Amino acid sequence: MKSQRLFQLAMASALATSAIVIAPPAYAAFFPDVNPSTEEGKAIIQLAERGIISGYMDGTFKPANPITRTQAAKILAGILKLDTVHVKNPQFKDIKPGDENYGAIAALANAGIINGANGYFYPNQNITREQMSKMIAKGFGLTSPSNTQLPFTDVKKGTEFEPHIKALFANGITKGTSATTYGPKSPVKRSQLAAFVVRAEKMLSNATVYASQFKQDYIFASYGGLEPAEDIFTWTEEEDMTESIMITPIKEGTGKLVITGFTDDSEDFTTIFYLVHVKNVNGKLKVTLEEVKEEDYTENSPLDLAESNLPFVPTEVTVQNMNGQALASNLYSFNQDDQTLSISKNGQFIVTFSDGTQQQKMAADVYAYDFVRGIDLYHLTDELTLSTPVLPFEPASVALEVFDFEPAPVKATILNGQLHVTPKTEGIAILHLTGKNEETVYLYVESKKIAGQWAFLYEFDI
Repeated sequence: MKSQRLFQLAMASALATSAIVIAPPAYAAFFPDVNPSTEEGKAIIQLAERGIISGYMDGTFKPANPITRTQAAKILAGILKLDTVHVKNPQFKDIKPGDENYGAIAALANAGIINGANGYFYPNQNITREQMSKMIAKGFGLTSPSNTQLPFTDVKKGTEFEPHIKALFANGITKGTSATTYGPKSPVKRSQLAAFVVRAEKMLSNATVYASQFKQDYIFASYGGLEPAEDIFTWTEEEDMTESIMITPIKEGTGKLVITGFTDDSEDFTTIFYLVHVKNVNGKLKVTLEEVKEEDYTENSPLDLAESNLPFVPTEVTVQNMNGQALASNLYSFNQDDQTLSISKNGQFIVTFSDGTQQQKMAADVYAYDFVRGIDLYHLTDELTLSTPVLPFEPASVALEVFDFEPAPVKATILNGQLHVTPKTEGIAILHLTGKNEETVYLYVESKKIAGQWAFLYEFDI
């Protein structure tokens, strides 16, 4: 029976926003006013260990203090690994070569991340939350889906900072000062900026897909291809069936990703296909997503004819389309040695098997699923008749089972040790067979019309 993806509905989980880094407890001695068990504390310790931030002369960090624009520039340039030596003078009127953090400020200006105001940078002013949003969004290249809606009543539409605040909100860098306020003019605390840039740095390495990009309420992810790239990239399991999924790199390489979306008011699913590229950029793994057409990267999964219940071993195979025209030889292949069949075109076909003396026609349904092209072979007959040795035992009774779906109605009878199945409508039925010695087996039977004929696909579940 054609393999089907199992959909498991779950409540959307919250977007993961923390970047947790475990630091040695001994480091707390350097900053006695930093709690190493909190997200902000861990971010401070991580950045301090990397030489990106430092404390005060008395050994404290003073996490609740506001941070100045020049201090923020130093941190951002450090975490972005910008060249702060070979820089071009940005010609700010209040900062010159030799001043504290001049190199960091110039590097950010050269990169287009900051531009000052009226020719001034105002290095000693406290950086505000809206200014911080612009620096981080531009520094890390963060954007937001076009339909992102901010819940903050104090962020005016069309302002310079609105798109940057949206980028931080959409990527989980900040949630605002309350459910409905962002506090754009409020100063940023030293501890907050540490947490913000560590969260953003995590986004720089990862890639996030949003349900809203595709006008869906929820999405979930699955690997594609014959060999799932589980060693190249992953995503957080708790983020399945949610509004956003963050893809995390493991090692360099390229793999295939399938994103499936759905809405609350529809049973229809939307499928989006990606190539996931993981590359080493400046010593760090980085994920980039390339949306592609599935048919351009579909791999063929050969069908083992031993699974098709042919009454003989074929030596020759021909394939025709529904109009009786022969399929081009380059679109299918038959390996006589291992008895496998591949068809490189989606659709329905009539396949004729022969061993020189016997011949049998079957219907092939060729489909692509998660970058893999598979084949289902259907027996062409008005009534499916099965007996041993196809059946695992001689049946004594048969019953139509009802599990999690309404089965297609069929007429199933036992006559002279044979099972006879006659369809009434297209669909899948589950038959429960019982033998004379209480043996039992479930038989899945799919019946459909192909080229005006009844066609059957069946599989045992012992």
